[in-house]
Amino acid sequence: MGFNFRWHFAVFNQTLCRWVRYAVAVSSFIGLGACAAQAATLCVNKNGSNGCVATIQAAINAVSSPDTTIAVGPGTYSATTCGGPGCSVAVISSTASNAASLTGLTLRCNQGKLTRSVLLDATGLNHAVYVSGVAQVTIAGCVAENAMREGILVENSDNANVANNEVADNDQAMASKLGKGTPPCPTFLSPGTGGAIQCCPDAFATGPGNFPNDNDDCGEGIHLRAVTNSVVQGNFVHDNIGGILLTDETGANSSNLISKNTSKDNTKFGGDCGVTLASHVACTPGSTDVTGCTLAPLGSPGGVFHNVVDGNLLNHNGASGAGMFANPGIPPGSATAAYGNQISNNTVTNNGQPGIAIHVHAANGNADNNVIVGNAVSGNGGDGEATPVAHPPGLGIEVLSNGSFGFPFDGASPIVGTMISHNNVSKQDIDVWVGNNATDAHVTLNNLVGKGASGVTNAGSGTVTATENYWGCPKGPNSSSCTSTSGTVISSPFASHPSP
Repeated sequence: MGFNFRWHFAVFNQTLCRWVRYAVAVSSFIGLGACAAQAATLCVNKNGSNGCVATIQAAINAVSSPDTTIAVGPGTYSATTCGGPGCSVAVISSTASNAASLTGLTLRCNQGKLTRSVLLDATGLNHAVYVSGVAQVTIAGCVAENAMREGILVENSDNANVANNEVADNDQAMASKLGKGTPPCPTFLSPGTGGAIQCCPDAFATGPGNFPNDNDDCGEGIHLRAVTNSVVQGNFVHDNIGGILLTDETGANSSNLISKNTSKDNTKFGGDCGVTLASHVACTPGSTDVTGCTLAPLGSPGGVFHNVVDGNLLNHNGASGAGMFANPGIPPGSATAAYGNQISNNTVTNNGQPGIAIHVHAANGNADNNVIVGNAVSGNGGDGEATPVAHPPGLGIEVLSNGSFGFPFDGASPIVGTMISHNNVSKQDIDVWVGNNATDAHVTLNNLVGKGASGVTNAGSGTVTATENYWGCPKGPNSSSCTSTSGTVISSPFASHPSP
């Protein structure tokens, strides 16, 4: 059955509208405090005065009813009594004695506004905020910084809202040890990396061990692991290893909205993507950041699917601006899946690797039917996996299923059903790159103005349908002053003028 772009686009728009209505409702609640009159409100200030407590965790421990709001006053907060795995400034966990009351908890710093008046200093701790197994939690207006791993980690949860936070200078554990961790790192070594890579060790010597694929990034700035129906909106995420990460080790990661965030300058230790949608190896049910990951050799991860990354600024990150990845599973050749996602209306500039990337790295991997629509892509870097040369050309949008780098990458599944439409791609050596097996793509109604090199390069054996695009001049591709095509590309009819 062919790819039905109109159906997919209609479904995504309906889902997006639902998320927006939810986010607006939550934002109104944060700003006005005008939800259910019966909901309890607790307060935190540095002095523990006027009926407030002095630490955020003390307020969380005192919650006695669902839908409570904790209002945090100005100041710098850390953890006064904390040790061991999962240790954070704020822990909201289903293992707490008052877990039944934590559903719907709102942690509101400085009235939920994006300022630096409330700092959650996680120096020496795993996280600034750690949410595990609790639904409908809102984190708003906090500065989450200096954590050994993620600034904000939400796992095994539903209907979370992470809004208007600043998340910076996390992933500090990467600096404490190199090439170590439990299980030992690297557990996955990208082609062309060469030799040992730096790894995120346990933040505590007695810790349970990392989730294997977190070893090369410490979980980045904001991490949603096995989270559904949630919103990450209006955050400023910078100077971590990577920006916003969605993964599926302990269950499906789906139907989330990543919107209107700024994710930039995430370049520590080489850096990672501004937004990453990555399917990883499976862990047994019940695995958490505290227990560690017990690998499920015969299990399959939940999949990363039906997520929308919309309206974000993704600038100067170490890897891609936005990426979707189906990584090798266990045993080698087993499937991981990052499919049916939408990357739309983002500004993607000056990142170290291709602006928007889709990768499959193993047999049976699934990165099908992803939609890349309405983005402004400019000035991004290359990928040695796609074009293995000393200085790979800059790629705007990349669709890569590699099968030539050796075990366990041999025979990587082709990527099918990718829709690339209504994007403006400029200042790139290659605007759209597709390969290197029978992977296909539909590339239509884009402005592919590049730098006079290639508008579309098909380095594989599939077919790229690239009709109704503007190629930088009225005469169409491969004409003087126009961008060109390479490989099997259907480019006619073409547009003689740029699309708005």
